[in-house]
Amino acid sequence: METNDVQLEEILDGCRQNKRASQQRLYAHFYNYAMTIARRYMGNTEIAEEVVNDSFFKVFTKIHLFLGGQPFKPWLRRVIVNTAIDRLRANMNLAPETELQAWHDSGSLTGIEEELTREQIWAMLDRLPPAYRTVFNLAVVDCFSHEEIAAALQISVGASKSNLSRARQHLRTILKTEFEFFN
Repeated sequence: METNDVQLEEILDGCRQNKRASQQRLYAHFYNYAMTIARRYMGNTEIAEEVVNDSFFKVFTKIHLFLGGQPFKPWLRRVIVNTAIDRLRANMNLAPETELQAWHDSGSLTGIEEELTREQIWAMLDRLPPAYRTVFNLAVVDCFSHEEIAAALQISVGASKSNLSRARQHLRTILKTEFEFFN
């Protein structure tokens, strides 16, 4: 379904008026986008679906906070990311805080990621511990600073840096052990 800016504004106006049809249209239009984001953070499709549903519930109940005339997608993305973080924080203990320790970068991944499918990348990210996967997604995919990550996850900046470093180490190990073209 292709939706232009005028149609999106009409849908959003309907959502502000609690019109069920508008809510269904918004959900249907942005479901795949929302699932892609939630899936990256949750590492599990079923839990990602719950995060998407919770996110849309928040969107529908907080739509009055969205200022018209601004892009909707970044606002929705922030709601989804924050909902995923809340879910992770509520349901699991993140890895214990440890300060960043020096480590040697064993090489660049330049070019390798071009050979991987989306499913292979998701599978590798799914194998990361939740704390590492969350920090990796926030830092690398969503471009959060370590200060923003620390505040969102209620950890120290050093723990954020450490978790990112360890996530990268884990991903390199997975690449080295499971993909012939990396060796």
